[in-house]
Amino acid sequence: MSAIEQAQHRHVYDLATPGLPPAVACSARLDQRSNGALCGVSVEGARASVALLRAQRGASCAVQVSAAEKFFFVLEGALTADLDGRLHEVSAQHALHVPAGMPHALRAAGDTRFILALSRNAAAMTGVFDDAGWVEHAHAATQPVTRQSGDAVTRYVYPIDELNAVPPGESSAKVVPKNFVSGKSSSFGATLSGAALHVGVIHKARGSGAKLHTHPNEQFNVVLEGRLLGEIATVSMDVAPYGLVHMPAGVPHCTMASADGDIAVFVVKDTSHGLSGPPVDGIEDGPRYLPGFGPRAGV
Repeated sequence: MSAIEQAQHRHVYDLATPGLPPAVACSARLDQRSNGALCGVSVEGARASVALLRAQRGASCAVQVSAAEKFFFVLEGALTADLDGRLHEVSAQHALHVPAGMPHALRAAGDTRFILALSRNAAAMTGVFDDAGWVEHAHAATQPVTRQSGDAVTRYVYPIDELNAVPPGESSAKVVPKNFVSGKSSSFGATLSGAALHVGVIHKARGSGAKLHTHPNEQFNVVLEGRLLGEIATVSMDVAPYGLVHMPAGVPHCTMASADGDIAVFVVKDTSHGLSGPPVDGIEDGPRYLPGFGPRAGV
């Protein structure tokens, strides 16, 4: 698809109040669910899907096995996960990793809002709601139903925004501690890499961001705090919290924190490429800044 064709597509989606699908063409497919157990909206791309969901207190899904790799990031409330022969508590600002093919069950310990990212490939092309299977007011489990998959005790829950070092022991995902993501951006944060997905909580200081760049993997940015400014496929954007930006593979884009304050973004990418792509001008000469910001702003 040409840059002109991409510019005619919608790439920014409001996950908090999505409303009806827009009349213009979308870069991804939207899906919505609203019932007593689970409600929310998903944005389904070519290689991954990302959703903002709310589960009612006590709602749960029975043990299921999915061909898709999943990451859950809890925003409010808490989840209890039955995974690999143990019950795991996933509190706010923690991420849960569920590898593809691993039996798991979930229960909302309170009214819980969370982001769900899952892989989409030839073996796992279902949408977010196709295998959700949530029901209302389930009894809380006191013992795990799943069985341990191996001899080692593996970590599946991560305080992703506090990962200043690689945690000890076995981990289900590769942990990259907090660091600057590339030489062309002010992006700073920790990331987790599974078999199919990278996820991370990335911060940008106010008035700073990334140069125009591309990458061969698909990317989703869900704004958690602040206002994200930028450009995608030559179209300007201004995204508030719980807005999602979908960046198809190869589409030029840049993102920045507004002058009003720092931003925090939950990032999802498929693992066909790394966490950073090359700048369009081929020069990694530091972050991009709004007028009046940057290392020479006070000179």
